[in-house]
Amino acid sequence: MKIETHGDGIYAVAFTRSADGNHLSSAQIAEFATTLDEVLAMPGLRAVVLSGEGEHFCAGRVGAKGLTSAAGVRDDLSLILEVNDRLRHSPVPFVAAVEGKALGFGCGFSTQCDITIAAEDAVFALPEMSHKLPPLIVLSYFAKFVPFKKAFELALTSRHFGAAEAKEIGIITEVVPHGTALQRAVEFARTIAALDPESVTLLRAFSRRVAGLSDETEARNAVATMAIALAARAH
Repeated sequence: MKIETHGDGIYAVAFTRSADGNHLSSAQIAEFATTLDEVLAMPGLRAVVLSGEGEHFCAGRVGAKGLTSAAGVRDDLSLILEVNDRLRHSPVPFVAAVEGKALGFGCGFSTQCDITIAAEDAVFALPEMSHKLPPLIVLSYFAKFVPFKKAFELALTSRHFGAAEAKEIGIITEVVPHGTALQRAVEFARTIAALDPESVTLLRAFSRRVAGLSDETEARNAVATMAIALAARAH
């Protein structure tokens, strides 16, 4: 992970495993949570910009291998909830800049961000079912952005879909030319930084609460369900 400042209280976090499409291992998911703790503690923070180095935003999560107990699977999956918790309780908006692939965890986290800017050739997917894994954690919040039938179809088929469709179904904010997502994300973050910070914090917290994004009950239920199912499969 890399942290950069753009001034005006804008801090950017970048995934830095560009050689493999910015896949994130369990250890790197934990590092991401620690990095967000560092950024969210910055004095004068106004917005967080999230991007990926190289051609892709994040091609997904690679979970720990060889886990056979429900407790072990639960602990591994709970790392995702730890990262989501940082976003949920942030006092400032998150702005995602998506180029290339945003798959699995990358698709889910960019969906959760308050503002998501995507390049016109960006590609999204929930590929878990193609690996015989139901994407329950993602669906615990994805279905709050997307109508049920569309969310179910995308989760069921694992198909890739482009930025235009992502905007149409409500998981991104803007589509921009290739190579300009980060520039536009920082520009949008400057718009946020120019506003009254207390009003932004109140607006964000209220908006996410009424949208059903402040409650992690279903996400924890998803982890528990998947832990039992995957542990049983391992035996």
